[in-house]
Amino acid sequence: MKERLEHVDIAKGIGIVLVVCSHSDALPLMWLMMGMFVPIFFFCSGYTCSMKESFRTSMARRFKKLIIPYLFFNAVMLLVFWHFSVRELVGIVYSRYCLYPLDVSPNVKFLTSGNYPMWFLTSMIVSYFLFYLITYNERYKYILILGYGVLTVVMTLCPILLPWSLDTAPLTDLVMYAGMETRRRVLIGMNGWMVLLLSLLYIGLHCVSGDLNLSVRMYGTSVALYFVLAILGSFIVLWGSKYLEGTVVGKCFLTLGKHSLTIFCIEMAFIVWTKELYHWAFPEYEVNYLTGLFEILVALFGGWLVSVLIHKSKFLSRISYAS
Repeated sequence: MKERLEHVDIAKGIGIVLVVCSHSDALPLMWLMMGMFVPIFFFCSGYTCSMKESFRTSMARRFKKLIIPYLFFNAVMLLVFWHFSVRELVGIVYSRYCLYPLDVSPNVKFLTSGNYPMWFLTSMIVSYFLFYLITYNERYKYILILGYGVLTVVMTLCPILLPWSLDTAPLTDLVMYAGMETRRRVLIGMNGWMVLLLSLLYIGLHCVSGDLNLSVRMYGTSVALYFVLAILGSFIVLWGSKYLEGTVVGKCFLTLGKHSLTIFCIEMAFIVWTKELYHWAFPEYEVNYLTGLFEILVALFGGWLVSVLIHKSKFLSRISYAS
């Protein structure tokens, strides 16, 4: 089994906290993180990439590792929210939150059973396929990289959001490639002052980036700017994670990072339940940042607990993670 890198799991732990925050009522608190909180996972995937297997073997392993939890947790969420409409089932196959970009009205919404974060898993499958095309074709690597960049820009003209994130996968693939190059060139060992300058650059660029949401192809001001923010933000988080190794805070993020897949898939159930409980207990009060923070804590703890229980059962591990 491939050895886990502690700072990568810590970075994933930070990423999953931000993902949960983005789906809670505390979303306004993380406006500065919108350019990085999903790209972190693609960046880390490229960072830990190993090319010891053939293209076919690597792709088959990744597909199985991602599609099985995608199907399993979608089934779980359908049962939890008891939504069995044709649109919902079509949405699981299509694997996008909506058919048109978010600013188009009227729209067609698909994944409405608390399963809309799971677009990430099918997006990762497509991104891995494009990524392996680069890494296993050294001769045409730079031609493919340029082609992916052009394709990303062209896809912004597409009137609909394509199934399995086919329209955003070329961009997330480039983020994965940047992660691989970061490890190959040992950039994580960069001087702290240099990282501080990169952090200031990230903040400055984010202030002029506009609205960002990778899941619905919102790149803000430009695709190029979003890509730069994704790389800078992911690099800064991974660099900082290196210094959290062995600390109490680092161990907390490490634990969350190891269970990030499960948390990703079922977080919305805990967020919805927490919100409903709050409205039942305090019907006269509206939700706010503080209730949003409580939603985050419940979702993280609940997701972690479910993941631990699943891993303790050989049967559940086999049908949910193919392990």
